[in-house]
Amino acid sequence: MAQDYDNMGKSLWRDHASDLSRFVLDEDDVEVLEDLETEQQTVIARQTDITKCVRVGNQKVILHVELQLRESTQKPMWARNAQYQGYLVGEHQMQVYSNVIYFHPNAGRNDPGGYTYSWNGYEHTNRYKVIRLIEIEGQAILERQAPGLLPFTPLMKPPAGMDPEHWVQECIDATRAAPIDQQTQADLLYGLSLFGSIAHDPQVFKQRIPEELMQESKFYQLERERITRETTVRHILTLLKRQFRTETVNALTPAIQNINDLPRLEQLLVAASETQNIETFAQMLHQSEPVRRQQAAN
Repeated sequence: MAQDYDNMGKSLWRDHASDLSRFVLDEDDVEVLEDLETEQQTVIARQTDITKCVRVGNQKVILHVELQLRESTQKPMWARNAQYQGYLVGEHQMQVYSNVIYFHPNAGRNDPGGYTYSWNGYEHTNRYKVIRLIEIEGQAILERQAPGLLPFTPLMKPPAGMDPEHWVQECIDATRAAPIDQQTQADLLYGLSLFGSIAHDPQVFKQRIPEELMQESKFYQLERERITRETTVRHILTLLKRQFRTETVNALTPAIQNINDLPRLEQLLVAASETQNIETFAQMLHQSEPVRRQQAAN
């Protein structure tokens, strides 16, 4: 699902901000200073993906990056970007270097990289860098020895004459040979598998990356927890719908789906299998956390 790629991309930007910032800006003299909070934006309804204050040479600027799996469908990217840049310039009164990274090999081919008009003394220009990973020479990135870029290399252009499976293996080998600790290596390999599966058969990664190594990744563990949580929610709803009216269960569904605490969901699963009264189940569902803990202690 698209959210998985988005979350993984943001996590890599959090853990490897320097590598990725230098890649996007095509500049080595870059220092990441801080993240810029954009959740309180009122001008735009959508939070920007990556927004950081960085130093480029002797200048402090804003680095803005949007991560796009495919095309922007609800609103053209040039229009979205005009909103983002307008907000960031107005809020921080700083130069904004804006970028859009397209993951899928077919995405971004028609992105104009900006918007401009001029008429009767009025003029406006908005430009941003379009980065299509398929157009990046992958071998040059492997040789760069920047670990944060490695998960994206299977989506880049392989050396001339190299078949896709051989290229994937080169990317895996480079990641396993990188001078990083085993936890970081596992995280990068998980990201490499996730992003690489956009353009390659997922089985290629399952066959070539040891499962026991992938299991050491914190992202792998979070994904297992997410799947377990979704499965538990589905089982709860199935049990309730077998016993009670669908519209009554539907009224409780949002509250159940919003629970992230797996132990609590497991308790609700047991309750759903035993309850004879939907009101009793609803009371258990809506009780406050302190009360629930106190009852469990008793």
